[in-house]
Amino acid sequence: PVLNDTDYNDNFTTNRAYEFLAEFYAKYPRYKNREFYITGESYAGIYIPFLVHKLVQEPISNVKLTGFAIGNPFTDSASDGGPNCTQACADYFMDVYTSSSLANPQAFNPYNIYGDVCLLGEGQSGALHYHNIRASSHRGAYVPCQDDYTQRYLQQPAVVRALNLESTSTRSTTTTQVVVSWSACNFDIAKNYHRTPSTLDKYPVILEAGLKALIYSGDADSVVNFIGTQRWLTKGLKLSVQDKWKAWFAPDKQLGGFTVRYTNLTFTTIKGAGHMVPATRPLHALYLFECFVYGQVDCDSFAYPKDELEYLSGADLTAPSDIDRQPEQRSNQSLLWAALGLVVAAAAGVVGTVLYLNRAKKTTQYVELTAGQPKPVYSN
Repeated sequence: PVLNDTDYNDNFTTNRAYEFLAEFYAKYPRYKNREFYITGESYAGIYIPFLVHKLVQEPISNVKLTGFAIGNPFTDSASDGGPNCTQACADYFMDVYTSSSLANPQAFNPYNIYGDVCLLGEGQSGALHYHNIRASSHRGAYVPCQDDYTQRYLQQPAVVRALNLESTSTRSTTTTQVVVSWSACNFDIAKNYHRTPSTLDKYPVILEAGLKALIYSGDADSVVNFIGTQRWLTKGLKLSVQDKWKAWFAPDKQLGGFTVRYTNLTFTTIKGAGHMVPATRPLHALYLFECFVYGQVDCDSFAYPKDELEYLSGADLTAPSDIDRQPEQRSNQSLLWAALGLVVAAAAGVVGTVLYLNRAKKTTQYVELTAGQPKPVYSN
């Protein structure tokens, strides 16, 4: 440790992050004067206001701080800690006596109340098999047992050796003695870290700096829920409403959530999303972030991924349904689709073979945004 236990706090974290930014821009000058956004979620409701406040008061040369976005942010213990019961009642939960007798805590994820949970036993989670987990659509795959799988993966001997985490006495042998076992949370660090109960006092300076500010909340998170966030925005900061609550819709024509604009800050909810919005609603999150960064006009001009659920979501209301067609039309169309399916299957076989033979020739997954291409380009 470089400090006494009492010195590990949010000021210490802020100073280290500030130092990192200064060193990063010094080492990579090509990023200087680009628009710079700070984003995060959960306890970033403390980290980010601390850091933004310091950058506003002590700017780093050539760091063009433009805005910040925080998701499901723990910001004020008095506001965020109380509304859980309010949301539970609003969601028509059972009374506490009935629910406590019926509920299985292991089958409930408070960070994503509508999501699946991991109920794998020790043996099941330990049986790792190589396979691809692919989403059936662009909406993404949320894997409830990912923490279990991650821990098992990172504790495999080959992974431990690759990360240089094994004991020095065993590096020349076939056995591996792990120096530090990986875990999702380190409670020793959490116990010794002195947390700040509120960052509301940071916001007056931040909101006067002319930065773009977005606070967003997945409405299926019961830990840091949107009711508490709305409470500290209205009652804590006493912000005035500029544009009243209204619905917003994502590229898949689904209701994305609701949004309200306060003075110098926008608050948006994402319907059905949990504590980690991009993990549970990736398309809606991408659309939200890009509209925040590039503006609504540019955002609406982008082409986003589509899938087989687009028709159900209302993307093409003019397309005739199967019920509207005559029986002979449906029969002929079935034959047409069957023939087309055979052609597609044959073509897929050829394409698959070519892709397999050229699997080493991978296309670039990420293209750096530059002055010549300042905005992302997506293909349908």
